[in-house]
Amino acid sequence: MKKLLFIYFLGLGCAIAQKPFDPLALATDLLNSLSDSQKEVVSFALEDPAKTRWHYLPHSSFKREGLPLSDMTPIQVQKTYALLEAYLSESGYDQMEQIIDLENYLAVVENNPAKRDPTKYYLAVYGNPHRDSLWAWSFEGHHVSLNFTVSPDKIAFAPAFWGSNPGIVPDGPEKGKIVLRKDHDWALKLIQSLSPKQLKQTLVSSQTYGEILTSNQAVVKFVPNNGISYGQLNRGQKEQFKEIIYLHLDRMEKAVSQKARQLLEVENWNNITFSWAGKIEKLKAHYYRIQGQSFLIEYDNSQDKANHIHVVWREFKGDFGKDLIREHYLKELH
Repeated sequence: MKKLLFIYFLGLGCAIAQKPFDPLALATDLLNSLSDSQKEVVSFALEDPAKTRWHYLPHSSFKREGLPLSDMTPIQVQKTYALLEAYLSESGYDQMEQIIDLENYLAVVENNPAKRDPTKYYLAVYGNPHRDSLWAWSFEGHHVSLNFTVSPDKIAFAPAFWGSNPGIVPDGPEKGKIVLRKDHDWALKLIQSLSPKQLKQTLVSSQTYGEILTSNQAVVKFVPNNGISYGQLNRGQKEQFKEIIYLHLDRMEKAVSQKARQLLEVENWNNITFSWAGKIEKLKAHYYRIQGQSFLIEYDNSQDKANHIHVVWREFKGDFGKDLIREHYLKELH
C-alpha cells in the first residue's frame, strides 16, 4: 500500500504541465499551500545553522529539520515534487525518484518498513522567497541531499549528494537495474583505459576508505594525495573525464547549473586530478575522487560487498551558497 501511495504522489508531481523555469513562483505557491503550523516547521532564517547540517543516512539514523512528505497533504506533496522537477533536469529527477523508490525495495528485503519509509524526505526553506532577494531550500532524506541557494541572477546547488542501495539490484522484478548507472560505469571505463604507467599514477590506495572522505562535513577543504592530472590523459580519456564531471551538472536544470558551469570554465583543467582507491572492477570495493581548484567529486562503492553507492558534488567556496551569501552582504554594505 505504501508503495502504491508513493507512486500516486509522484504521479501527481509528474502530471504538472512543464512551464518556463521560475525559481520563485513554485516555491511561493508551495509555501502558500501550507498551514501556519506547517510553515513553522518548514521555515528557517537564512543564517540558521540547520542550513549546513545535513546527511544522507536514513531518517531513523539522523534527525532532520523541516517538513517531511508524510506530514503533507497530497496537493502539497504534488507541489513539492513540482518544485524539484523545476530545479532538476529530466535525468536528475528520474534518478531522484528511483533512489527514493529503492526504500520500498529495502523495506521488503530488510523487513523494516519503519526504517525504510519513502515519505520521510524533508523540505526546508531558508529565508522568505517572496520577500527576500536571497533565499535557499533543501530536500533531503536517505541517499538524497539537494541544497539550493537562490539569488536574483545565480543559483548554487552544492552540496548535491546521490546514493543507491543496492547499486545493482540483485533480485526481484527489477534485477540488474542500476539507478546511478553512469556514475557506476563511466569511471570504471576510464580507469580500465589507463596505461600501466597512468594507472600507477592514479592509484592512491590499494584499499578504499569505506566511505567518501568528506562524509557530511559542513565545510570541505582540498583533499591531498591526488593521482593523475587531466593533462596527463590522452584525448579519448580526457573526453571521458569531462563527461564524468559534467554528469553532476547535467542532473540540474540548465539555469540551476549555470553558475557551476562558469566555475568549470575558469578552472585550470590541466591541474584537475583523478584519484582511485581499491579495485578496478565491478562488485569490488572502489573509490574515486575528481578534484579541481573550486570543486570536489567523491564516489565510494565499498559497503554491502561493493554494491552501495555514495557520490557527491562539493564546492570549496560555494557549498550552501556561501559565495552567493558573501556577495549579497557585500552589495548591501555598498
